[in-house]
Amino acid sequence: MIKAQHFLIILIFLAVGCKSSKQSKGKLYPIITFEKTVCMGTCPAYVFKAFPDGSVTYTGKEYVELKGNFKATISEEALANLRVLFDKADFFSFANVYSANIKDLPTTFLYYDNGEQNAKITDYYGAPEKLKKLEKDIEEFIKKIDWQKE
Repeated sequence: MIKAQHFLIILIFLAVGCKSSKQSKGKLYPIITFEKTVCMGTCPAYVFKAFPDGSVTYTGKEYVELKGNFKATISEEALANLRVLFDKADFFSFANVYSANIKDLPTTFLYYDNGEQNAKITDYYGAPEKLKKLEKDIEEFIKKIDWQKE
């Protein structure tokens, strides 16, 4: 009888543990994060995130047209097109950090997860032209989204 009670308690803990595990797997993490920081001038500062379900968020901080928190949903096709930008740029071939001993420049942080690998790049100064083009393409992509204030 005691063994049966112990077995029942263990089963309950396992069931609760499995449920918690499933809930944490259901949380969506961004597959793309694009962040621009301030400088001592009027550099735009914001954070853009894209999630695997097509939801996107934008937090405008300084020197941007949209200030505050915004959200939207993009189509599967638009998300696929965004992913293609990373593939065309050969994102995973870049160094993790581009920097120099210079003050007052904005920093761009770019994170991408293609489902098989992920990387975060810090671009402060000296990034290759291919990475700069990717950053500009992402900025243009962000501008075309129909943002809704949260």
